[in-house]
Amino acid sequence: MDRDIVGDHVRFAMACMGCGAEVEAAAGQSLVYGHLEWSVETDCPACGPVLACGRGDTPDDLRARLLDHGVHGPAGVELTGEAEGRAVTVMKVLRAEQSLGLAEARTALGDIRAGRYTGGTLPEVARLVDALRAAGIEARTVARR
Repeated sequence: MDRDIVGDHVRFAMACMGCGAEVEAAAGQSLVYGHLEWSVETDCPACGPVLACGRGDTPDDLRARLLDHGVHGPAGVELTGEAEGRAVTVMKVLRAEQSLGLAEARTALGDIRAGRYTGGTLPEVARLVDALRAAGIEARTVARR
C-alpha cells in the first residue's frame, strides 16, 4: 500500500442520534492499515458531541452519501504494467475481494479494461488495489467523478 490511511468524507444534515434534533454531521470512511472503518459525528446543542463508528461494512446510507457527495466520490481501478496478460489472477482477486461470481468477475474485468469500472468508494477501491498488488498485479485507483 502506498499510504497507510486512505479516506473520503462528507458533511450533511441529519437527525441527532441522541435526541432527533436536526444537526450537521461530519462522516467518513477510511482504509486504515488494510481495514475499512467508518464514522459519523455530530455536535448537538442539546446532547453535545455524538459519535457512531465501526469497522468493516459501512452502513448503506453513509456509503451512498460518500459515493454521491463525498470529496472523492466513486473510484475505479486501472491496470498498469504487465497486468493485461494476467486476466485469471485479476478475476480471482475480484471474486475474492468483491464476492463476485465468475460471470460478474469477467464483466468487471472487461469494465476495468475499458476504463468504466466503478468499484465503490475510494477506500474500498484502495483495498481492492492493495489485494491486486499483493497478487502481483500492477494497479492504481482512479477517480470516476
